[in-house]
Amino acid sequence: MMQRPAIAALCYLLLPLIVLSSPSWIDTFKDSPEESSTDDEEIMERRWQLGYENWRLRCEKFEAEENQTFPVNTRIAGGELATPGTFPYQVGLVIQQSGGDLIKCGGSLITSQFVLTAAHCLSDAIGGRIYLGATRFADEGDSAEAFMVTHRDFLVHPGYLGFGGYNDLALIRLPRKIVASDRVQPIELAGEFMHQKFLEGQVVTLSGWGSLGDSTNSETRLLQYLDVEIIDQERCICYFLPGLVSQRRHLSTDGSNRRGACNGDSGGPLVYHWRNVSYLIGVTSFGSAEGCEAGGPTVYARITAYLPWIRQQTAMTN
Repeated sequence: MMQRPAIAALCYLLLPLIVLSSPSWIDTFKDSPEESSTDDEEIMERRWQLGYENWRLRCEKFEAEENQTFPVNTRIAGGELATPGTFPYQVGLVIQQSGGDLIKCGGSLITSQFVLTAAHCLSDAIGGRIYLGATRFADEGDSAEAFMVTHRDFLVHPGYLGFGGYNDLALIRLPRKIVASDRVQPIELAGEFMHQKFLEGQVVTLSGWGSLGDSTNSETRLLQYLDVEIIDQERCICYFLPGLVSQRRHLSTDGSNRRGACNGDSGGPLVYHWRNVSYLIGVTSFGSAEGCEAGGPTVYARITAYLPWIRQQTAMTN
């Protein structure tokens, strides 16, 4: 088996557990004229070797700083309890799969009739229940509004392959428009100027009803939130095996001190507060296979990479 630097970690797609593999990191290696007559298997082997070596050399500078693997999972570990109305865009999702299982995810209200979440939350889904304005998960009495939805209301990004963290984005159309109140309000989408360099080092907020840790008794029904820092994307890329994290499609937050997202936080919001306005900049997607409390980054679908698709599907204007 090929050796890999200790800093690399497998990916944990927040629900369910999946080990990812992506060819995207070898896209820059194109066929040369000499290769055209070579056996396809030999060409692929050469590409993987070149791609792996390129990734290894690129990440060597981080090895001296880290001597352990860095995992991350989807839950709010080390967070604080939210109070009613603090996160009026936060949505709780109970998704029913075709086999009858129910899974727990988060989402963000982005218009009066659309919720944005992670595509992997809707894998094999036939329907679900949406809770708005709540601090207690799936508690209709604590919610300002609740909706039933079916698979016909699900709009999964066409680039999502059914697994992995690329294009891990989906919309849910509500049966009717919400009734806006101090507890239920859509959130603004990130501006196109909110690119990596603009956000890097900034403190942002993630929220959700995910587990509080890796132990089996860490489940909670109370909404938690956590302030974290956006990290250098190259550093995040080097925490994981090559191809798992995209420079353009993903955004990552620091997971040091065992703080980050965990199981059940999938699809939830990552928010940047700028000039007294809250902006949705990311959707919680995945972390390391080693658990929520291992110290690794959480990875999010980057909103600015998907603004045209979101606007088209929701008929939002620029």
